Amino acid sequence: MKKSVFYNSSITIARQILSLVIGLLAVTIIARILGPEKQGQYTLAILLPTILYTFFNSGISISTVYLIGQDKYSDSEVYHSNFFISASLSLISILVGLMVIFFLSEEFFANISLQLLLYNLFIIPLIFLQKNLQSFLHSKENFSKLNIVVILNQIGLLFFSILFIWLLDLAVFGAVLSFACTQLLMAIVSYLIIRKEYGLGFSFKLSIPYLKESLIFGLKGHVSNVLTFLSYRVDIFLIAYFLDDISVGVYSIAVLLVERVWLIPQAVSSVLFARVANLKTDIEKTNFTAFASRNTLFLTFITGSGLAVVSPFLIKFLFGIDFVESVVPFLFMIPGVVLFSLSKVLANDFTGRGFPEINSYVALVVAFINVALNIILIPKIGLIGAALSTSLCYGTDAIIKVIYFSRYNKISFFKFVFVRQSDFKFYRNKFNALLNYIKQ
Repeated sequence: MKKSVFYNSSITIARQILSLVIGLLAVTIIARILGPEKQGQYTLAILLPTILYTFFNSGISISTVYLIGQDKYSDSEVYHSNFFISASLSLISILVGLMVIFFLSEEFFANISLQLLLYNLFIIPLIFLQKNLQSFLHSKENFSKLNIVVILNQIGLLFFSILFIWLLDLAVFGAVLSFACTQLLMAIVSYLIIRKEYGLGFSFKLSIPYLKESLIFGLKGHVSNVLTFLSYRVDIFLIAYFLDDISVGVYSIAVLLVERVWLIPQAVSSVLFARVANLKTDIEKTNFTAFASRNTLFLTFITGSGLAVVSPFLIKFLFGIDFVESVVPFLFMIPGVVLFSLSKVLANDFTGRGFPEINSYVALVVAFINVALNIILIPKIGLIGAALSTSLCYGTDAIIKVIYFSRYNKISFFKFVFVRQSDFKFYRNKFNALLNYIKQ
């Protein structure tokens, strides 16, 4: 039996709060021990397998959630086919990664050893595997188990960081090794949960019809994911190109902290995608998304405003005096990040309706603007230029999607942008229900 959206969102938010606390502790340990320069090198090092996964995953995770939601293929067909797809795409990613290392390392990874970059490529199959396993749990709306896996991400990173960076003093290599071991831990736990819950084991048995349809559907939204990721991370590469590793390290802390503002929209949009894919009428989908989007923006605004106020003290307290320069980029990014919470919700609505290509068109425009602004502003005003470019592009992305959603569904943007009085009644009812539950 499927749980309510409020329940699924609530446990996902609770998970993210716990993950936030544990994750901040892990990142604090990494940043304080490594310092700005080595933190920058670590950021660039793990960005290589992450960006290769983003470029070559072909939207399989999206297809898994959508096609299982549509009951087009059996769980066994999807699950077993994804093992074959993960292995094949991992191999392609590794081969491209080798070319990147040997031809572009001087431009973007100048201070990172060739050996470490090559080790990084072994992380790619682990990322593919754990992402596709999680997407299966997502498709089944098994958020209680999915949340366990995601919390393990932060617990694993904390444990392995203490072991490899603090106790064994392995510096940047230890940080990368911590990241790799965490990916392996999530993959193993996900596999064991699926085996126990659904009776599915390891197999490379491939369903050709599923392969074709998953690639066709996945690639529609895959372009969007690639371009959105570039909008997230192109500034890191351009800072490395125009400035230095210390600047990358300082900026990475600002990015890490500002993205915590997305705690609520990530939880809501994750649940929304799976649920919209299962709703039958457009009216149901529109009303559901309208409620989710306006409340997500409202709660994200409160979270972002609070973080903006305490950021000068929080960054110094968590990461030390070496990272106080992260405060200004953080503050410049906040407005765009808050607006982008709308984008996250609306993007999952488009995909849940079967139109992921809409996100691709928007992402193409925004990525072009973002790259251009970064190239112009970073050489002139440094990290502030990168942060300002990011904020402007996030805001642009949100505005375009708001306009499209309003016109396509013939709904006033007031209904899905601004919180309503009835929403506060909803909060009050849920709060009272929680109190009654606690009293019992």
